[in-house]
Amino acid sequence: MRTRTIRRLLASALLAAFSAAAAAEDCEAGIDCPGLSLGGSYTGDWRRNTAGGLQSGAAYSHLFTLGADWRVDSLFEEAQLSGSASVMYIGGDGISARYVGDLQGINNIEADTGWYLYEVWTEFGFGADAHTTLRAGVLDLNAEFDVPQTSGLFAASPFGVGTDLSQTGAAGPSIWPVTGLGIRAAGARDNGLAWRFGVYDGAPGNGGLHVSSDEGVIAIGELEYHSQRVNKMVLGAWGYSAAFERLDAAVVPDAASPSRGNRGWYALADLPLGRVGDARLDGALRLGTASGQFNPVERYVGAAFTASDFWSNRPQDQLGLGVAWANLGKPYRDAQAFAGTPAAAAEICWELTYATHATPWLVLKPALQLVQHPGADAALADAWVVGLRFEVSQGESWRLSARRVVPDGDSVARNGQP
Repeated sequence: MRTRTIRRLLASALLAAFSAAAAAEDCEAGIDCPGLSLGGSYTGDWRRNTAGGLQSGAAYSHLFTLGADWRVDSLFEEAQLSGSASVMYIGGDGISARYVGDLQGINNIEADTGWYLYEVWTEFGFGADAHTTLRAGVLDLNAEFDVPQTSGLFAASPFGVGTDLSQTGAAGPSIWPVTGLGIRAAGARDNGLAWRFGVYDGAPGNGGLHVSSDEGVIAIGELEYHSQRVNKMVLGAWGYSAAFERLDAAVVPDAASPSRGNRGWYALADLPLGRVGDARLDGALRLGTASGQFNPVERYVGAAFTASDFWSNRPQDQLGLGVAWANLGKPYRDAQAFAGTPAAAAEICWELTYATHATPWLVLKPALQLVQHPGADAALADAWVVGLRFEVSQGESWRLSARRVVPDGDSVARNGQP
């Protein structure tokens, strides 16, 4: 999408936010007020492949994000209207395609250079405390579905959204950085149960913002539970309406014509594991499957462990170890063998990372990564990657009324996945 179009869309969204928020009533002291929040963030990521993979070498990539969120509670009793608009610029070089050759992605801000319209949506909430909501617009599916908690610390892509889901579709699902039109309904109960269901463009970014009958949609549903003893437990399922060509069409004669059935499911258990001394330990296990006839990765398993609160004077620092196992399905391996490039059974990505808050607005994340069988290519040696990421964020929120605008302190800029 052209830069001029993005600017116009963002300006329109901001104007609507100011106009709607200006009608909000004054809030009582101590109550979270409706209003407007503006923010920006910059992420820089340097990584070097020291051995194995395609070749040794370093790459630097960066991400700049601008966003605005707003909320109005004065529509009528027990109802609220909220919205969000954000754009981003992605630049720099990629390490996966040039140096490592991995298929899962070891740097989750790596993408084609340029400006992107990330999200523009409006949400209507109703019921006590707006427990039921309906959202529509340009949406990131991964902003609400298959969202990590403990594994969100890591830089590799499969720890943000499972490889089984992120690989699917003609152009990938509607997730960062290329998003599309969508609609989502969600609800929650006071006992910790929540549900959500969404329908999104089946081929986002392919010819602009539209939904084609040929490319179809992806539908996804999710059930979630959380409590004081459970960080998060999730069960989800998804499926495409369009027909896809089988990966082994060249090998299996009767599989030449496209067919439907591109679907899968995933499950997540994210739990606090207790304390060792002052340190808090958390662990997450995610399982997922995808139709092997249409997708290279048929089964995915990801696990993550983090430690926090181990320094009393730096309570926000975290240490984490994660592993992502992507199993290649038989149809893909048969097609690769037929083409003369035999594939390994799986690609495995390990990551050891540390996050430290150097200042309230600066986070540093040094990391060590190991990719076994990069790209599931049996001819490539395991790749060892070192990296350093830094994240800078700053924002400001306001309570707005018809009479005045009141600064309301700092807020972190809204940034989706990653």
